Amino acid sequence: MTASHVLNSQHSASVGTVGPEACTLAVGAAHSLYPKAAMVLRVVSGQAWVTLNDGPHGWCEESGDVVLHPGQSVGVAPGQHAVVEPMGPQPLQYQWRRAGAAQAQPAAPRRQAAAADRDTCCA
Repeated sequence: MTASHVLNSQHSASVGTVGPEACTLAVGAAHSLYPKAAMVLRVVSGQAWVTLNDGPHGWCEESGDVVLHPGQSVGVAPGQHAVVEPMGPQPLQYQWRRAGAAQAQPAAPRRQAAAADRDTCCA
């Protein structure tokens, strides 16, 4: 696996903008993501350590660990399991959107995910 298969390092002019799907993770917290459709995880602020499993069929070229910085994103295939957590001393803010929809959605006010409310924000 190479990073070019899973990492989109293009920075966006809207790096500081957080849409309605924004989640905030405190240092030491983690979210497990199980998409049913192709999704994109995009870092808004902080750094993310993302672990991708080998997919629903036992092998996926995009499996492994990747570190993302603000403005970077990674695609997650349907049925693939992703675990995202902050890396470093800052909380992590990220967006979780359907693939292809990341640029189409207008910016909206920021929303933080509480541990009990994470399904609303990050399901």
